[in-house]
Amino acid sequence: MTEKVEAPRALNDELKAGIRDAYAKLQANTPGFSTRRSQSQMIGVVSRALSHSGGVGVVEAPTGVGKSLGYLTAGVPIALATKKKLVISTGTVALQSQLVERDIPNFLKATGIEATVALAKGRTRYLCTRNAAEAHGDGAQEGMFDDEQPLFDRPLAPIEMDLAQSLSKAFLEGRWNGDLDNAPETISNTLRSRITTPASGCAGRKCAYSAQCAVLRSRNTVREAQIVVTNHALLLSALSIGESDNGQPLIAPPSDMLLVLDEGHHIGNVAIDQGAASLALDEMAKRTGRLQVLIAASYRAVDKDKLGNLLPNEAIEAAAKVSKQLKAFRDVIDRSWRPDPAAQEPMWRAPNGRLPEIWMPDIEAIADDTRALFNWAHAALTQVAKGKPEDAARERLQRNLGMALEMIEQQHNLWTGWRREDKEGQPPTARWITLSRDGDLVLHGSPVSAANVLRKLLWDEVDSVVMTSATLTGGGDFQALAIDNGIPAEAEMVSLASPFDLPNQAQLIVPAFPVTPDDKEGHPKEIAKYLVKELDWGKGSIVLFTSRWKMEKVAELMPAAQRKQVLVQGETAKQKMIDEHLRRTSAGEGSVLFGLNSFGEGLDLPGEACTTVVITQVPFAVPTDPQTSTLSEWFESRGLNAFNLIAIPHALRTLTQFSGRLIRTSTDTGRVIILDSRLLTRRYGKRIIDSLPPFKRVIG
Repeated sequence: MTEKVEAPRALNDELKAGIRDAYAKLQANTPGFSTRRSQSQMIGVVSRALSHSGGVGVVEAPTGVGKSLGYLTAGVPIALATKKKLVISTGTVALQSQLVERDIPNFLKATGIEATVALAKGRTRYLCTRNAAEAHGDGAQEGMFDDEQPLFDRPLAPIEMDLAQSLSKAFLEGRWNGDLDNAPETISNTLRSRITTPASGCAGRKCAYSAQCAVLRSRNTVREAQIVVTNHALLLSALSIGESDNGQPLIAPPSDMLLVLDEGHHIGNVAIDQGAASLALDEMAKRTGRLQVLIAASYRAVDKDKLGNLLPNEAIEAAAKVSKQLKAFRDVIDRSWRPDPAAQEPMWRAPNGRLPEIWMPDIEAIADDTRALFNWAHAALTQVAKGKPEDAARERLQRNLGMALEMIEQQHNLWTGWRREDKEGQPPTARWITLSRDGDLVLHGSPVSAANVLRKLLWDEVDSVVMTSATLTGGGDFQALAIDNGIPAEAEMVSLASPFDLPNQAQLIVPAFPVTPDDKEGHPKEIAKYLVKELDWGKGSIVLFTSRWKMEKVAELMPAAQRKQVLVQGETAKQKMIDEHLRRTSAGEGSVLFGLNSFGEGLDLPGEACTTVVITQVPFAVPTDPQTSTLSEWFESRGLNAFNLIAIPHALRTLTQFSGRLIRTSTDTGRVIILDSRLLTRRYGKRIIDSLPPFKRVIG
């Protein structure tokens, strides 16, 4: 097949006219639409980035700019004109829903543009009708052969089996689309794992249930859609897998993707998670030991002497050997590390990512043998998948093999990361061990920087990319963001001004607070005293904490009268809390939300619902976090200041996010108060204060 040669794309007059026309119609047909200079600037950056292959635009767009309409105005006309797919990836489920249910339909209606839209979610977000049928027909998950043991820890309860049946019925009758996030009833984690199928356990179109498969229906819709909304984790997974589902790409070939990363400040952490691996030694030793029966069943099913170049007894021995090695390595670690019984979350971290030399022979041996077992499982699954679609027993074996393959791959990824030598001049892999609550040792490996992962998957492969968020820099300096995410040097990076009159709408107050956050007992007491005295208890406020302990301690210290008005994160479901807060404030009652990081982002509380945001301390990155600690060591070893390169940029981005809870509309007013006197006494204080949004300053 000859490769199609396309003329280089450019922002020509035809594209410009299409974008201008979309914007004019949006303006004319959207009630209350106001022209914003910053939104027009954003449309320009997005147009330049998406109109040519290799284009990259990075846009910091504060609240009120209208980000989604900005990138849709440029992105949709360009995608349709160039026959590319506009893929919008977000960091949160809330924004995905907002885009699919509100923003995109409103944009298409206002502009008169016709385009198909789909929401792309991971496979395990959907009902597997095959597994659901098995679950309600056979809750005990009996094996395919008499001697086959189940891979599951416990059989389903009768109530779970009945629920599996009612979910299947709702899907097959068209009353529900199979999306488990919108299931008609609450589903336990145990049942969820039994009525979904991982990629490796899916027979695809060969499955007897493929005609009524929620995943295949969803994937077909996604492939045919001109605009796709997804999440960062699925996006990176799809890009790293490449082609799947019978040789077809999950979302679109990277070269056909015009990609918008909304809530782009999350992409780095998602990329790091994508490259991370973990392994619970005792659990994996037990589960690998139980593979022997599954191995025997695989040879019987395919009637072959060898699978993956191994005879049946050799494959069984390979599983038994890995199981023994895992148990033996537990003893090796026990001789080197004694967890502190007083530690709340015991952890050992390899300094500079370097594991003890004495461990390396064991690690090399386990890595080699796990690789052989991985190759066997891959070959066995391939052969078993060639069976007839109507062979239900074979399908079940395929599913069990798929689960086994994922388990072995998890081990293989961990050992590969632990044995790999770190490249000279690049940050090392973080390697550490934790002790689980049930006494198991969990081994971890993770990249410490997203740069390499994103270069490989995004910047070098996807046709063109726009990254946007209300908070990318903290102070308009893109250097830390560019280094952390490996953003190409030629990218156009713009920090837009807020469309609101921030100096006149809000104050930034940093009082001379009597104690610093490291005073464990004193700081919560002074916070409680300050809140009682300074909050407007007749209106809505939010108080943000960096630790659950401190949040609960301050709540405990509040006098009874004020405590009644405080809603503390964790005491009830998040949405229920927010609804109650909005009910109180709209009724003219005072209400105060106490929350952690998740309340500092994406929460929309306009008007009286939020007139004061209190930030109890500067949210520096936790220095005990193993990835941050390893990266800090690497910076320090090269004569660089890790605090300036990691902690301060992180704190600035988070503080800017937190401050963004205050002014949501042009009529909002209020105060952001930071109860951290280090901003007045430490050298970094002025840098942080100067980089925050341009509210009127009340310092000291």
